[in-house]
Amino acid sequence: MGKKIFRVGYVASILFLCLGIVVPVKAQNSGFSVQVSPSPIIESIDPGVSKTVELKIRNQNTQKETFKMGLRAFGVDNNSGEVQLKNEEPIDVVNWVTFAEPVFSVDAGQWFTQKVIFDVPKDAGFTYSFAITVSRANPVQEAGGKTTIEGSVAIFALLSTNRSDAVRKLDISSFISKRKVYEYLPANFLLKIKNSGNTIVQPTGNIYIQRSLNSTEPIDILPVNGTGAYILPDVTRTLQSDWSKGFPAYKDTSESGKKKLFWNWSDLQNLRIGHYVAKAIVVYNDGARDIPAEANIDFWVIPWKLMGGLFVIAALVITGVVSVIRKTMKVARKKQKDDATE
Repeated sequence: MGKKIFRVGYVASILFLCLGIVVPVKAQNSGFSVQVSPSPIIESIDPGVSKTVELKIRNQNTQKETFKMGLRAFGVDNNSGEVQLKNEEPIDVVNWVTFAEPVFSVDAGQWFTQKVIFDVPKDAGFTYSFAITVSRANPVQEAGGKTTIEGSVAIFALLSTNRSDAVRKLDISSFISKRKVYEYLPANFLLKIKNSGNTIVQPTGNIYIQRSLNSTEPIDILPVNGTGAYILPDVTRTLQSDWSKGFPAYKDTSESGKKKLFWNWSDLQNLRIGHYVAKAIVVYNDGARDIPAEANIDFWVIPWKLMGGLFVIAALVITGVVSVIRKTMKVARKKQKDDATE
């Protein structure tokens, strides 16, 4: 067999597109170890303007390495939200996104500053999303025809252009509870948000847990999009929120996700029972002001086992009290009867 080289596992700066967290990215695979910052790259640029962004790359390998820069297109699965990195270049930006040094060398443990140049055309569209890749310029090939694994790191870039006709618009596609009735918390909510505009949007907001729709004081507040995610045009993102502050409540006890019911008696005042309303308020900026979108659902928390146990205890107590009362009354009547016969 001839020698084969496989590209595997681009280490993404985000597992789902549009996570707006700026953190260093690391890729480690078969001797390939690189750290990159910032990640992701999020920029707003005027059409017809050139802008340079610095990307810091650290060689964490034990020897000097020569790297090459690249561009890759990617898509997003609307059902799972998973990023699907493609093998081809992003044809809409490949002619105006360049690198000051497409191929460069870095000593072991050292940093290199790469300049990414965005020469945005005057007739640019509203938004662009693509991945910038860093990989070995000369992939290592093992002797004897063995398979060689080439590692890479991908940094996602989200660019929006400051066009006057840009439309920023979000809609709540659906807001549901995984169950209508819960025995114990947590209660799980799925909020689907669609970007129906033509440029990237970053939603914020909260889910308010209330006794009724018009309650003025919520029982609890859950953040929406706490990671600061961006949503691309015509993409629907599903955000999950869990309400777990209550007594008793299930909690994860292992990495396998196995849950155990915890009875923290210090939280007894947070006993959850009865009807509740979850009100989701999502806010986005349309370029001029903040626009809210709202949806709500109702659900129940009925700890039937706990209620059944309390019912049995109450029934036993009532039975015992009734029995004592009857016995006392029987003794009293007997004594009264004995006194009358004397």
